[in-house]
Amino acid sequence: MPENPSVTIARDFYDALAKGDLDSIRSDQLADDVVFHVPGRGSLAAEYRGKDQVLGYLGRLGELTENTLRFEPDSFLLGEDTVAAVIRVRGERAGRSLDDRGVQVFKIADGKIAERWSYPYDPYVIDEFFA
Repeated sequence: MPENPSVTIARDFYDALAKGDLDSIRSDQLADDVVFHVPGRGSLAAEYRGKDQVLGYLGRLGELTENTLRFEPDSFLLGEDTVAAVIRVRGERAGRSLDDRGVQVFKIADGKIAERWSYPYDPYVIDEFFA
């Protein structure tokens, strides 16, 4: 059975991110008016609007972790126009390690990611890791 197209979009996003292929993310996965909602109280917590802001955020994650940050999807849950990825997030930064779980929910429109919400298991751990 072929994979659901929304799952493929989310999986391709994580694969391109793992390779640092922001050009592919820009051209293939993100809608022009994409919005990423990043929770927390840390320096990266914000609402990122448009491809430039979203890619700036993703690039910053790579810079801060020397490209060690990985989002590893365990499973996907489908809604009508959404796909939720149950993920494990791992990375290294300044001698510290991150190993957290969470959910990222993608709204898919016209075959592109239109919106993403992040729900880390422990947002304070994420804030502390990037402080």
